[in-house]
Amino acid sequence: MLTKLGTILGALHLRRGPSIRTLLAQLSSADARSRWEAAEALAAHASEKRVVEALIDALNDAHPFVRWQAVETLARSQNEHALTLLEAVLSTGDVHRHSSVADALGKLGDRRAAGALGKALGSRSAEVRCSVAEALAHLADPATLPGLLGALDDTDVHVRRAVVTALGAIGNPEAVPALLPVLEDHHALLRASAANALGKIADPEAIDPLQRALSDPDPAVKWNAASALGRIADTDTLPLLTPLLQDRTEVFGVSVAEAARCAIDNIKQREANPRHNMADVHQGPVL
Repeated sequence: MLTKLGTILGALHLRRGPSIRTLLAQLSSADARSRWEAAEALAAHASEKRVVEALIDALNDAHPFVRWQAVETLARSQNEHALTLLEAVLSTGDVHRHSSVADALGKLGDRRAAGALGKALGSRSAEVRCSVAEALAHLADPATLPGLLGALDDTDVHVRRAVVTALGAIGNPEAVPALLPVLEDHHALLRASAANALGKIADPEAIDPLQRALSDPDPAVKWNAASALGRIADTDTLPLLTPLLQDRTEVFGVSVAEAARCAIDNIKQREANPRHNMADVHQGPVL
């Protein structure tokens, strides 16, 4: 009888999965895969304060997969304690964790973190500044616009690209004058990002520069310029988009011709129905 009861209890334990204590101990394993699996499994217990604290410690793990999983689990936790602790870490000198902390704050999606992230835009680490800008893109808080505009002259191209993306996510037309010069940057990555951001803002002031970008030598820039013009829906753009229908160059599996066709269709739909929602325009793989 006792043997049978033990078997039943053992089966129930397996069904429940490892205990929190076991998983927390596993986070300190010498094996990176074990630590990653523990960080993933702790998602079921992310409401617990001790679990949040352990996951934040794991943001300093030596293995990038473990750090990534800790970020993902924290992001799913929606835990008030997580927000408070992450902001606290971001304000310390522990730069090693700042990039992962910024990732987690962005994925939590709580705009209360915008202030702490905005301050971290001044970090000496380009990796941290890039992660912070990407997090601000997730939050899309209009209050961060001034700080992001000030970061457009960052010395690191990847940081600048993330800043441009964040400005596009916010969607405030006040950013347009600062984004237009980026359409002529010598980095194609930045030109393509600027075209995409201008499309999200969809301000008519960007029409002429975006039309010129249709002749850019880089296919990703042309792709994003066509898509952006499709969102702004200016009928004068139609003759300029038509030649691109022959351009079969692909950007991550989607041709420039397809982007042009989508843009033309959306402009015509807007012309026929002015209430057509341009927020639904297909964007595709941007970069």
